[in-house]
Amino acid sequence: MSYNDIWVECLLRNLNRKTAEVTFPPHLFDRKEYWNLDLDKIEETVRTGKVSENKCEKPNKFCLSRYFGKENLTYNVIAIFHQNFIEVRTVWPRKGR
Repeated sequence: MSYNDIWVECLLRNLNRKTAEVTFPPHLFDRKEYWNLDLDKIEETVRTGKVSENKCEKPNKFCLSRYFGKENLTYNVIAIFHQNFIEVRTVWPRKGR
């Protein structure tokens, strides 16, 4: 880990992803049918997904990804971490890993 990634670790420590409230933007519901998005998988990605530290931006923007093996799908989520909740901004699924 480099010196620049310390803020990522600090934000992850301050906000518990497992218990924080997850909010979705209205445009996500519009695109839900087109992309065949599953809101439960999006929430699971936010809570347990792997943080791509090279795609994070200061002060609080994170890129999270999680692979679901049975469906052979990877969900990528851009989320903004606030003090009391996590705001999902963008989601896109990808076939395979």
